[in-house]
Amino acid sequence: MKCVKNAVALAAALVGVVAVAESKCVEVPVEISNPGFEEGKTGWSFMPNMSVVTENPHSGKACALIDMTKVDARYVYLTRLVPVEAGAEYGAECFIRTDNVKADDRIQQGSCGATLIVEWCNSDKKWISGGQYVGNFYGTKEWTKVRADQLKAPPDAGYATIYLALRGSGKAWFDDVRFFKCMVPTVKVEPANGASLMTNTPKFSWKYRPGARRFSVAISRSPDFPKENTIVYDAGGFYDYQLEKPLAPGKWFWTAYSVGQDKNEAWSFTVSESTKDKDMLAPQLLTRAKRVIDAKAAFSVRIREANGVPKAEFLGVAGVCTELGNGEYRCRFAAPAAGWPKGFTEGVIKVSDASGNSAECPFYFLNSPKPENAVITGADGMFHEKGKRIFPLGIYEVSPKYMTEVRQCGYDVVHTYKWEGNQDDVQCRKYLDECWAHDGLRAFIGFDRGNWKTEGIKQGNFAHTARRVGRLADHPAIFCWYLFDEPEIFNQFVSPDVLVTHADIVRALDPYHPVVMSTWDRNMGEHRRTWDTHWSQAYGKPADVISLIDSQRKFIGCNSPITTLLNCNDGNQTGAIRRKEKVDPLKTKFQRDYDWFRACAHLAIVKETNGIWWWWFARDCKDYVTAAQVPQAWADLNKVNREIIALRPIIAAEGPVTTGRARDGKSIVEWWSKTVDGRLFAIIVNTAEKPVAVDIDLPLVGKRHYELGRFEVRIVKDM
Repeated sequence: MKCVKNAVALAAALVGVVAVAESKCVEVPVEISNPGFEEGKTGWSFMPNMSVVTENPHSGKACALIDMTKVDARYVYLTRLVPVEAGAEYGAECFIRTDNVKADDRIQQGSCGATLIVEWCNSDKKWISGGQYVGNFYGTKEWTKVRADQLKAPPDAGYATIYLALRGSGKAWFDDVRFFKCMVPTVKVEPANGASLMTNTPKFSWKYRPGARRFSVAISRSPDFPKENTIVYDAGGFYDYQLEKPLAPGKWFWTAYSVGQDKNEAWSFTVSESTKDKDMLAPQLLTRAKRVIDAKAAFSVRIREANGVPKAEFLGVAGVCTELGNGEYRCRFAAPAAGWPKGFTEGVIKVSDASGNSAECPFYFLNSPKPENAVITGADGMFHEKGKRIFPLGIYEVSPKYMTEVRQCGYDVVHTYKWEGNQDDVQCRKYLDECWAHDGLRAFIGFDRGNWKTEGIKQGNFAHTARRVGRLADHPAIFCWYLFDEPEIFNQFVSPDVLVTHADIVRALDPYHPVVMSTWDRNMGEHRRTWDTHWSQAYGKPADVISLIDSQRKFIGCNSPITTLLNCNDGNQTGAIRRKEKVDPLKTKFQRDYDWFRACAHLAIVKETNGIWWWWFARDCKDYVTAAQVPQAWADLNKVNREIIALRPIIAAEGPVTTGRARDGKSIVEWWSKTVDGRLFAIIVNTAEKPVAVDIDLPLVGKRHYELGRFEVRIVKDM
């Protein structure tokens, strides 16, 4: 918790909107053999349609050719492995030339043109994680350099896999491959270089840096940081570290760095001789936020103090501290005679100790009654409202002008991405007003993620999170808080430590609406404490829905509520737009038809998730073709939604669920059953694109034979 000792510093800390400093990568080359194919095929894994040619290389006498004029989806990658350091940052470059490259539906992995791809393997050379795609060239291009510079080796990585890829028809040439480690210095903030300090327990801070998972702080008497005379502290994923053990007077050097990065330039500071043998560490407030639902209610915070009982004050009220052990205290604040102020208060808790050390710590307080339509995720993993299970339908990116239509189509919850890049809570509240005015439509609200101009979630701007929740939590249109999306992505990476802190602030101020997160990689379990329900992006075909949910449950490593996010875009036409091809969505068959939508939606029930969110409405978007832009696709989607709405009484009914799986060769059929009032209700879904025939043994029904068509959903009702 950042505590400050004067009003000017406090005001600056509360504003928290400072341009984000950027550090440039210092490239350290990683040697790879035969980067320009001058030694033929040495070091690379070639497929039958790949060769080394001497015609028109970028440099030297040779280059590699992938020839997909006769498409064979098995042969799209020219690859090699490169040893890497786990947790380190890397970059890759190459030159690409193309001839008549086109998208091709026969490419099972999907078309992406001529592309440089870098992904990750473990020490056993087994694939563990995706990385970055750059290039995506179509048509005919002369030699062009592409650069992947957002590569973060996972904690269990042993190798990078370099893919020179042609996913499409045509020809592509590759030359002059480079791979390098990216050393990015951490931007230090305080203590400033050369500072003279009147404390022996300084606080160290630095700027957020994309991709940095954890930080260390090194302190030494020498700017060279010799191992035997350097103290290293683990700061976790945070961007500051409070030193608790006093330093001796004199000159010190410090630096901060992340995993995989060398110690960067040392900054010096001097500890005053007058601090020798003194306790100069103020008590530390461990609680950032609290809510009461009654103006006369008391509340408590936790404080750390090693030398006696601390004192604390909030809004003129003195707290009563009780020792908990291990240097921690619970401090209780009774309500003042007039009661706590109504609504959100952004203030400070003043803390002090017997040695005269004191600090003013930012504290966020909300006095607001429990909402009548509070939503929680129960122990059963379902959403609950007013004591009953619910199965909501949501959709992304809906502006007010479309709310009437969206509400009439049965959607319960909407959203707009505006709030993920905006700290204007007044306008955000107006959006909620619009939602509620449309027959009680509700919204999931996100937070400013932060960019080069403003500090948001990524940079640890906890004040923004607290303000948004404190100012909006009383609104009846709030359904849940959309904390963050895909924190694993390099340029928007947020450490679990920082995200958990944001999530805890949200929960402290608003325990009556869930916190939701969307993550996706094999380390997603590290973020488990950030969500009350996980939003799983099951964006592919029906078979992809089950594989995604099954894998994420495995990666999370514990029983977690899951909400299914499904895709209602046309990926083929969207890809064509990105290739700058002419697209007329009204004259082109939409990629996802009624059977596709229906199978995916019913699988959300079969996989025992707690709701369905469609990505996305976005009718006015020009970069995607969405179902909302195509009348037939929109009608198909809404027909499916009406079917799901009709099933809600069965989904929400109390009682155990039985699930199972049947196979017809490689084709998978998933089923779900529940007995309600003595009557069996079952959903059977063929996830395959071809007809199947399977035997299923349902409770109360017994074994029966079912023949199902492409993506067919069969509803079984039996006594």
